[in-house]
Amino acid sequence: MIFSSKKTLSLFALLCGSALFASENSLGETAVPASENDEFLPLETEKISTARTDFFEISAESPETATRAAELAEEVENYFHKTPRLWKNLLPPVGFRVHVELFRKPGIFALSKSETGRVRLFLSENFSDKSGREIMRRQFVRAMMLHLVPVKNPGEIPAWLVCAATEESRIGSVPGRRIFLRKKSSQMPLVSPISGLLAATEKDFEEDETLKLNAVWFQRAIPSLKPFFDKEKTDEDKLLSAFPQAFENQTYDAFKADCFWATLAHKLISSAPAGIDLPRESETFFDNALLFLVRQNETETRILAGDLIEARLQPEIREAVNERLAELAGHFRATNPVWHNAFAEYGLFLEMFGNPDVDEETLAAQWTKAILARRAAKILQRDIESALKK
Repeated sequence: MIFSSKKTLSLFALLCGSALFASENSLGETAVPASENDEFLPLETEKISTARTDFFEISAESPETATRAAELAEEVENYFHKTPRLWKNLLPPVGFRVHVELFRKPGIFALSKSETGRVRLFLSENFSDKSGREIMRRQFVRAMMLHLVPVKNPGEIPAWLVCAATEESRIGSVPGRRIFLRKKSSQMPLVSPISGLLAATEKDFEEDETLKLNAVWFQRAIPSLKPFFDKEKTDEDKLLSAFPQAFENQTYDAFKADCFWATLAHKLISSAPAGIDLPRESETFFDNALLFLVRQNETETRILAGDLIEARLQPEIREAVNERLAELAGHFRATNPVWHNAFAEYGLFLEMFGNPDVDEETLAAQWTKAILARRAAKILQRDIESALKK
């Protein structure tokens, strides 16, 4: 029998990254494909527990493992959701999932894509240390890419792209990492795109921090993934297609390619936003999120969200509030911890705003809670800054 709980639309679910959960008692066998032809090698397992996210369905031998794997999968998903320039048009409808099976037995790894497009990942679970977790993260990224891009073989996915996306999912999952990335990258040696990045193997990226950092910025620089999945193109042709402005007469020149990349990488790193990882950035983001631009008496005016309660039934107001809620939820993971409570209270206000079952008095009370949480965050922020100066 399978027990499940529905995923709600509450802000709590959005912010805490909850996964649908189910468990199933089974004394049967779980199969691991021995080849790309879906031949199977049976492995006996104990209880099977399943956790579902938007794009993954994960089976494991214990509820704890399934839940932890789902949390990791959601960190990977967040990267793909938040990088619309590259991935938005490739994301399938929610519910079309990668199927992952985790085993306690070591040494298991198989990734395949069927003719119907179904992606299956079989992997030994490894949460015992940081390196094991990062191996799992990388394989989740690889499986997600195989799920999205028009290739059948995992080997067709460029190593630099897997490396970059894996790093980005780590960077986006913990406050502060984007700032450390920018600091480390400001002094990193640049690697030639052709002889360095595009030619490097997965092992190269694992062992070389400079290669890894270059891969992250190269991925942020490319305007499209399409040239890099064209089997007919050489690496030089891929660069020509991606950055035609860097070459005259569509003729590849190694020196010009390296110079172009050096200039572009420096520009990207120096202009990269700090995000909202630090308290001051979180405060600025939060205060801007409190204000809405509305039209009054033929002029546009910025109004606090709490002053819009009486106009909550107007379609344009509700739409603006819904957009703000999505923006706030999307940035919650990167918020400095000092501001987590304020973001949560304000997010709940925005969510309640569009609910007709919530009366104006209750909504006004929640607005007051959000403002009080803001005040508490500022006091805590001030206390921390004073302590650091001592």
